[in-house]
Amino acid sequence: MTKRFSVLLLLLSFMLTGSAQRLKCVEVDNYDYVNFDACYLHFPGKHQKFETLYRKMEHIRKGGDGVVNILHVGGSHVQAGVLSHRLRCNFSQIMPERPKSRGLMFPFKAVRTNAPADYEFTASGSWRSSRCLEFSPSYPLGLSGAAAVATSEDCSLYLSVDEAYAFQRLRVLGEAIGGEVRPLILRADGDTLRSERVGKDFLFSFPKPAKECTIIFEGLKRDSTSFVLHGVWPEHDGVGIAYTESGINGAAVSSWLRCELFTEELKRLCPPDLVIFGIGINDANVPASRFSAETFKANYRQLINDILRINPNTAFLFITNNDCWLRTGRRRHGFNANGSVVEQAMTELAQEFNGAVFNQFQVMGGLGSSSDWVAAGLMNRDHVHFLLPGYRLMADLIYNAFVQDYNDCLR
Repeated sequence: MTKRFSVLLLLLSFMLTGSAQRLKCVEVDNYDYVNFDACYLHFPGKHQKFETLYRKMEHIRKGGDGVVNILHVGGSHVQAGVLSHRLRCNFSQIMPERPKSRGLMFPFKAVRTNAPADYEFTASGSWRSSRCLEFSPSYPLGLSGAAAVATSEDCSLYLSVDEAYAFQRLRVLGEAIGGEVRPLILRADGDTLRSERVGKDFLFSFPKPAKECTIIFEGLKRDSTSFVLHGVWPEHDGVGIAYTESGINGAAVSSWLRCELFTEELKRLCPPDLVIFGIGINDANVPASRFSAETFKANYRQLINDILRINPNTAFLFITNNDCWLRTGRRRHGFNANGSVVEQAMTELAQEFNGAVFNQFQVMGGLGSSSDWVAAGLMNRDHVHFLLPGYRLMADLIYNAFVQDYNDCLR
């Protein structure tokens, strides 16, 4: 089926179910250092999977049942939470009348690393950790790419979320080691909630939407029992779009392949309609002679095929690497020429799996452009990570490219 014919079918389906309302882009200043000519979704293969996604979105926008599940996977750009949360907020504008879903949350601070700012865990007690950066993780890992292991009787987690992400139910993901350990929840009013066991999860139901609670662990005994926590998953009735992120500082594609429970938890919690891939900056953080595009693509293929077994219609959006520095010696850096190699590899993967590419590398201006972004106050002086305004700008550009393609299908 040609793209033109499939777009006509999509348009016909919208006409039959009522007139489609165009989505609005978010406002972005006309910065000189942004290559706006590159701010679009490129489809080197077929477009049908995104048309399937758009049809589902339109069905729900018009009052139909269902949830659009979006998963964003990456490294430190994602763990920081600024880029992904800005995208979450932007996507929520597609269905502003629906309750918002925060998606997966993990107590990063309990394991002494940085955490997103839109929710907060305060931990007490003794905790161990394991992350997918380990060649052989100490514990089975899932969708979060990490485990926080409660090891002492006084372990607890106080969780607080913004009012907009209040939850009716909360799933605690994890398992006991060495004996029977069960999580309990202390509500803000002092009442104690016990869970219902739903498959492998501990499900807590609240009498009214909550934005805070404390998780404790019944049965913990130092040196004999522990609880391996993979994260918590909030639920709310009526959600139209659920946006969750999986980000671990330093993660490469191979890191996520070490998460043996990744696809199991993904299938159980949020069978994806759209997966946004931002993995590649760490894979390519090596001299050009040591970066294998074929290995990079092979690892991506394995991860993609695992996801396609959950939902064969999953749409994939590849965000290419940003321009960055590569360390070449003590206190010496050069611009990483692997950026263009990753750009080509992702384009080939998008062609193979009928996905889309947002070419962040070219949007920035190509090789060497990170210096302009540093000078503009949008990027850290490490020439790898963005500052808050830079992450928010990039999220807006990605979302606007999505909206433009969406609206093109409604014409």
